Amino acid sequence: MSKCIYNPDNSISSGSSESDMSSFISGSSRSSGSSHSSKSSNYSDLASVSSSLNDNSSSNNYLATPLINKVVIDVAVLSQEFANMDVICGDHIINLDEIPITTELFQSIFYPYLDNFGLNVDYICNNKHLLPYVSFLPEFRSINTKNFFLLEELISNIENDLNVSRMCFTRESLVEMTNEISRIKTLCNINGCSLVSSLTWSNILGIIQNYKLLKNKNDDNIIPILVVNIIFKTPTPGVKKTLIRFQYKITN
Repeated sequence: MSKCIYNPDNSISSGSSESDMSSFISGSSRSSGSSHSSKSSNYSDLASVSSSLNDNSSSNNYLATPLINKVVIDVAVLSQEFANMDVICGDHIINLDEIPITTELFQSIFYPYLDNFGLNVDYICNNKHLLPYVSFLPEFRSINTKNFFLLEELISNIENDLNVSRMCFTRESLVEMTNEISRIKTLCNINGCSLVSSLTWSNILGIIQNYKLLKNKNDDNIIPILVVNIIFKTPTPGVKKTLIRFQYKITN
């Protein structure tokens, strides 16, 4: 019966007899001059290595080739810088109550130029029924169902930041501030060149779609809240910014 023997050059030879195997083993024994116990130890070591290789092979049987044949070479490094993330935890954040609105109307007001954000001032001014969607006035805006007063909120925040009463404000500065804030009745009265950053409409749709995939939810279970933020800030030292958030609840 033909046998297979392991050769030192990692090749497999067939057709050798038991006597050949015996001669090979005895010859190796004579050339090495090792004792029987030494040979037993060597065979034990070989068995241990073989077992370790088998274990490693079984745990990595998904590899098409042995790990030793893989050459990992770093060929390039790419870098992408993204915007600085400013922290606003110390600022005054006012979340106004949600404003129900349809997708079409929201786009008409805030995305009249298809993909880019921009307040459609002419459209709002020519359609007075749109006033409730963009107004700062207390009859339209509320916080937890309580009427919202922009001027009062800003003055109260200044008092808290400076730890002084409004009675300590100079009369001229208080009158000047009152005049400035009283002129702001809607979003249309905000400086049109003050846009800091915005998402494109395609960005918004992509975020909503990714959220659906992440949460594995149906379309009916997703209610987007699209927020337009307005920052009020003053050069007065020690006074924090006030962030007013118009929260638009998409109803369709």
